Amino acid sequence: MNNDRDWTVLFIGGASGTGKSSLAYEIAKFYGVNVLEVDDIHLSVEKVTTKDSFPAIHYWDDGLNWEDVGVDDNVNWLIDVSKEMIPVLKELVNRHIKDNLPIIIEGDFIYPEFTNSFREPEVKSIFVNETDINQILQNYLSREGGNMQHYRAEISITYGKWIADICNQNDIRMIESRPWDTVLTRALNRL
Repeated sequence: MNNDRDWTVLFIGGASGTGKSSLAYEIAKFYGVNVLEVDDIHLSVEKVTTKDSFPAIHYWDDGLNWEDVGVDDNVNWLIDVSKEMIPVLKELVNRHIKDNLPIIIEGDFIYPEFTNSFREPEVKSIFVNETDINQILQNYLSREGGNMQHYRAEISITYGKWIADICNQNDIRMIESRPWDTVLTRALNRL
């Protein structure tokens, strides 16, 4: 496989539990670059902002519990946070392009159409899709164990379907997570 990289910023998005983090770290190892997790960026933005400036990111601040709202409300929240993260991620992309510092930005909160908005050829994206709720459930249980994993898997499947629909409508790169033993090769070939 050729290790020549034709991107400076690579977004790897998808719903939770699809294997995107594992893939991101495999690609990072292959190219010798770092990974920046959008979850960390999200938590940082949450700590230094208010509900007035980022209402979706602060949605749960009033004591509402994700377990008490429906799947659709959780998916809408994921979409809304992804939209709010756009200006933050755009500044990170601009900095990495300007300084020619390669980075993989990985996470749930990556709005697919945003990744397609760059005119710079140095920015690429790929979204990881998993359509089997039992596989996502197994991924959660093996990674973390615990309760409420079936409900989380339902949210992930619904959010993943939304992401897949957006990717298909906008010709955004997407790959299936399985078979896992070929996902790295398939991802590199799609890039």
